Amino acid sequence: MALFTVFPTRRNSFGLKFFVLFAVFIAGISLSFTLLFFHYQRAALEENMTGEGLLLARLLAYNVRLGVFTENSELLKDPIEGILQHEGVLFVSVVSAEGTLLREQAHPSVLRTPERGFPHWSTRFGQVRNASTPQVFQGSDAYEFWAPVVSTAQFTSTESLYLAAPSHETPRITGFVRIILDKEPLRIKLKALLMKSITLASVFLVLGTVFTYVIVRRITRPLNRLTEGLKKLERGETFEPVLVESKDEIGRLASAFNHLVETLQAREAEKEYLAEELRHAQKMEAVGTLAGGVAHDFNNILTAIVGFGTLLQRSLKNDNPYRIYVDQILIASDRATTLVKRLLAFGRKQVINPRPTNLNDIIKSIEKLLARLISEDIEFRISLADEPLICQVDTGQIDQILINLVTNARDAMPGGGTLTIATRSEYLDEDFFGPVEKGGPGRYGIISIADSGIGMDEETRGRIFDPFFTTKEVGKGTGLGLSMAYGIIKQHEGFVTVETSPGEGTTFHVYFPLIQAAAAPETVEFVHVGRGNRETILVAEDDKAVRKLAKHILERSGYAVIEAVDGTEAVRRFREYSGKIDMVLLDVVMPKQNGQAAYEEMKLTKPDLKALYISGYTQDIINRKGVLEEGINFIAKPVKPDELLAKVQEVLAQ
Repeated sequence: MALFTVFPTRRNSFGLKFFVLFAVFIAGISLSFTLLFFHYQRAALEENMTGEGLLLARLLAYNVRLGVFTENSELLKDPIEGILQHEGVLFVSVVSAEGTLLREQAHPSVLRTPERGFPHWSTRFGQVRNASTPQVFQGSDAYEFWAPVVSTAQFTSTESLYLAAPSHETPRITGFVRIILDKEPLRIKLKALLMKSITLASVFLVLGTVFTYVIVRRITRPLNRLTEGLKKLERGETFEPVLVESKDEIGRLASAFNHLVETLQAREAEKEYLAEELRHAQKMEAVGTLAGGVAHDFNNILTAIVGFGTLLQRSLKNDNPYRIYVDQILIASDRATTLVKRLLAFGRKQVINPRPTNLNDIIKSIEKLLARLISEDIEFRISLADEPLICQVDTGQIDQILINLVTNARDAMPGGGTLTIATRSEYLDEDFFGPVEKGGPGRYGIISIADSGIGMDEETRGRIFDPFFTTKEVGKGTGLGLSMAYGIIKQHEGFVTVETSPGEGTTFHVYFPLIQAAAAPETVEFVHVGRGNRETILVAEDDKAVRKLAKHILERSGYAVIEAVDGTEAVRRFREYSGKIDMVLLDVVMPKQNGQAAYEEMKLTKPDLKALYISGYTQDIINRKGVLEEGINFIAKPVKPDELLAKVQEVLAQ
């Protein structure tokens, strides 16, 4: 019953079709082999029996020559009885050439079965009386052999008798001998031959079927495993590599299937990783866009607070009881300014001023500051590369990266430990970079910051660069430190990797592309803030508070100020007073016409016009990487009064 239930489900199976086809083929081969074998063996047995009967007839004819010649029956007795001793001989007759029966004798077995009769000798005599060679006649159950008896020596020797080689003399036939040979021994042999043939065919069929089954199983078992593997993949189950049992085509197919599945799984994992990275990048971009969007208005507000607060602070004496309130306002403003700068750094929308710099020199210059950031129970080590590591970076921004990473390392070692800053160079090929990191092959300068602190698990490690994510207590961290560092590194075309595990510490590796250039010397300019000489400055600012602040600061310092509320009005006022205006102070983002477009239009009238850009959102005057274009004077909001005056004097002196 099991066969009938399994067969419908297996009838389309390649293995079953192959097995049935091959089994039918082997059965056909077995049957054909059996028939051919039996046919040829039967012919051989019949030929042997007739050959034996003819030999006995010739032998008897040779031995009865004298008895036939003399027609003496007693002389025929012994040769006839000798012939009757041979297996299968049933009846012997000796007849003269004239047709006279000389002697006839039957085997004792024939005498015991009188019902078994044989044809009379005279029925064949007419057919053989003129024959000079032995004759054979086949009946239903016996053979009848006739041989002539000659008077001369028809056979020259005993060997010629068995070889049936006649003499060259003309024989004279004196009589004939007849031998009846039973077919029963032949039938017994044929029956045994048939059973043997059937047995051989059955053995061949069984062995062939077993061999076929083994071959089919060897072919279909790996294919079934491949099918099961595909079903597991379809069901989303855990895939185990298919067992490779051989190196033939099936084995290579299994190996190729395993490689294909591994490739698909790797691509699927890469796809999930890329999807997660895309979601992360979109989230980061959204926060960066938000930060850049609010920075303009927020920095305008901070500029007014810082500017007017500074002016108010300077107007109060140190012993004024209201001085402390103003100081706190300015301190809070500085904190807010730092927060906005971090948001802009994260969004890669801040202005950087990169130039060829040795990373080793940056670390040396900030070493003492970093040492003051950590506690006394932390061992601070610095290991710098012997070679110069020249990279195109903004020194101040790299300082911020180091300060943030060292601060985090300090907080990760509350019970003390070891903090190590090391530099080295390394050549990175294309295989180093993953599908997300878009770095190019080449030599990189590497800054490694390693601590022996508490480390991080994988979940925390995956979120450390997310904005506002922190593991610190409320009030002890904004979650923007590493986000800012990440944004600065990306802005410098670098990347960062993290090695960490719980209880094993953390190591940050920061990579910057090395360049073939000499380090630019670090210059520090001390600008003396003096009074103006009644130079006329056109101030174009859409924010009223910032515009009034700039007008107030500049006029108090000896400058004449012309105001404009947007870019279009700035161009119009410039055309009215083009002969008097020495410099323009332009906000980048303004209604109707932005600052850069307004300046380009003013230059058509006065090509040597000096300009200073000011903005809290710098995307319009910097390229996409946040690098200030050469020849552009820029100051970022929020700006303090002295910083604004110093920058104005610098531009006027150019």
